[in-house]
Amino acid sequence: MEAELRCLDDIVSRIRDMNISSYDNDTRRRYSDFESLRKALSRLHPTVIVPPIPEKHSLSDYATLQRGVKDDPVMIEKRKRMLQSFLNRVANHPALSYEHVFHRFLETNVSWSEVLHSPPLSTVPRNLLQTTVNTGGKRSSRPTPIASNSTPVYSSSQPPSSSSPPTSLVIVPSVIPIPSASQGLRDPDPRFVESELFTNKFATHMSSSLDKTQRRVIRRLGDLANDYAELGALYNGFSLNEAGDLANAIEKVGQAVDSSYTATGHMVTALESGFAEPVQEYTQYAHTIKQVLKYRHLKHAQVELIVDSLESKRANLEWLLRAENEARRLEEALKHERVPGQAASNYNRPTVYNNEAPDNVADETAAAIGNPEANEQEEAEFPDEENSSFNPYASTYSQPNPVARQRTKRWSGPTNIFSALSHTVQGIIDVDPEATRRNQIGKTRDAIVQLEEALEITRADLVDISADTQADLDRFQRQKVRDLRDMMLTYAKIHVQWCQKVS
Repeated sequence: MEAELRCLDDIVSRIRDMNISSYDNDTRRRYSDFESLRKALSRLHPTVIVPPIPEKHSLSDYATLQRGVKDDPVMIEKRKRMLQSFLNRVANHPALSYEHVFHRFLETNVSWSEVLHSPPLSTVPRNLLQTTVNTGGKRSSRPTPIASNSTPVYSSSQPPSSSSPPTSLVIVPSVIPIPSASQGLRDPDPRFVESELFTNKFATHMSSSLDKTQRRVIRRLGDLANDYAELGALYNGFSLNEAGDLANAIEKVGQAVDSSYTATGHMVTALESGFAEPVQEYTQYAHTIKQVLKYRHLKHAQVELIVDSLESKRANLEWLLRAENEARRLEEALKHERVPGQAASNYNRPTVYNNEAPDNVADETAAAIGNPEANEQEEAEFPDEENSSFNPYASTYSQPNPVARQRTKRWSGPTNIFSALSHTVQGIIDVDPEATRRNQIGKTRDAIVQLEEALEITRADLVDISADTQADLDRFQRQKVRDLRDMMLTYAKIHVQWCQKVS
């Protein structure tokens, strides 16, 4: 295991600085560095089809492979060729070639670990749907985190002037809905629906048909080369048992078979590097295209979720405003009803707040103090008043007579002590439905403003992401046509050379 990791991870990428002709700039990078570079480029450029790197064996493969195969130089050379192809494709890409992270990867004496933990990689959120590529009306090549504070975010570190527009609107990420991976679209774009279908067909054709078939052909050609080697050895050995012209004829047949073995072995090696590796590369490309289309799909789903959330918030605000207007109307109606007769109705009304109570109340109170049995009898006559719960929404005019409550509850023993404590606690907890409703109205209005800003940003993002994705898909299609043409020509030339050697 350690030998395999050491052989496969210590892959050296030799990079020549073309601008300096006096010396070569050699940079040593491990396989894990290449893997982290590709992940970094995918996060920094989610709309770009990043070239793939060769797959690494899993731990189960390490356990099944023999030790001699683990140190196979042919496999190591294959990986080095595919990693070099990865670097060349990144260097030729119109957007990735200008990425400074890629430049740092090529530089000598640069700690790659520090690059991974420094901006811009350290500022990219874990979820790319919380980023924007449209900042202040200007498109950016890499995603920008959406602001989560209450102050505008500006592109430069200097304080913004009054004339300089902010690069992104102020959005609270918790308000922005994040779609799930299986989220469907209510109104999908026909162009990208067709692109997804074509990509799925392309991936199935490359992985299930072409890749498997070419692997089987190369494996059979390798077996044929081994058979030629055994047959040539047999003919050469058989010629030693004969003499004269027959021995010379058998020996020449053996030499012809040996040359066929050599030519077939060279053809297998050439097909492996010139045809099989590009086919494997494009099989991985199909998975990368799916990820790019998935990112655009999720951004479109996010726009639709924001629209749905905005409609829901607006409907909720409309309902709260209707409830507020209805409450005000009822309050005005009650105020007009009780103001004319309030003085007359309260003139002789006994309350617990008056300094003097009527004589009959005082007599009944004294009798209640001196006669506990009468007290118990009155408790039995008024069970509902004693066990009724406090209603904070009831008006003061709907409450029972305070003197009656004084008469039946004040001198009723330990049970009413608990009721008095409960009444006090309920009085401390101020339940104000009007204040709660107004607070909800304010929060709903703030959420609507934030969702409107988020909708503006995400819609602009969706337009830019769609344009960038389509542009890179078109570029990839042109590249694929050129590469497939070169692959077919290489395949034909290899067979022509093989036929010339074995003829």
